[in-house]
Amino acid sequence: MVNPALERESRRLLDRYQVEIVERFGLCPWAAPARARGEVRVAVVDAEHAGAALDAFIADSGAIIGLVVMPSFTGDAGALRGLRDELLTAARAATLALADFHPEAHFDATAAARLVPWLRRSPDPMLQAVRHTTLAPLRRSVVLMDAAEQLEVLAGRGSPPRPDPAAVVATDNLATVVEQGDAVAAAFDEIARDRAAAYAALGVRTRR
Repeated sequence: MVNPALERESRRLLDRYQVEIVERFGLCPWAAPARARGEVRVAVVDAEHAGAALDAFIADSGAIIGLVVMPSFTGDAGALRGLRDELLTAARAATLALADFHPEAHFDATAAARLVPWLRRSPDPMLQAVRHTTLAPLRRSVVLMDAAEQLEVLAGRGSPPRPDPAAVVATDNLATVVEQGDAVAAAFDEIARDRAAAYAALGVRTRR
């Protein structure tokens, strides 16, 4: 059971991350609409209760995005990925896709995909859950082409395939960071300072 004061601060910091970074810089086109419609579920738990939080999300038919926040988790990004893999049992994997967010990540803008961990520096270690049924319409929008169709496109007689939405978002985010990188970094730094001060006041041990 997470201390109520710690849970309150963790939720406050998560709100800052969602509004001041994800929504302000347009890092995820689905985040703000889902939050406005009340489709985001946040659970602030210890790592040992993360599985139960995921199961509660699965059982909640009105939930589109599940955020499992673990303010007391002191492991590094690799340890969080390990926990993610451990929690993604066969039964959960059939229903959920899980993404890991960790406050520690190196900046690497050499490619859009390499920048993703840096933009996922949520105030606390966190797992994001989305059902495969939610993702399926996005995946169906990607058109795969056989060799003959590719030749038609190269000859100017066909339409190119629609790109993967996740890749489009990653590319757009890279462009945002190239253009507004200092502002994005400053927003992250401000929230990190807020977190450090708030948790120090509560006597919470953190990695940074």
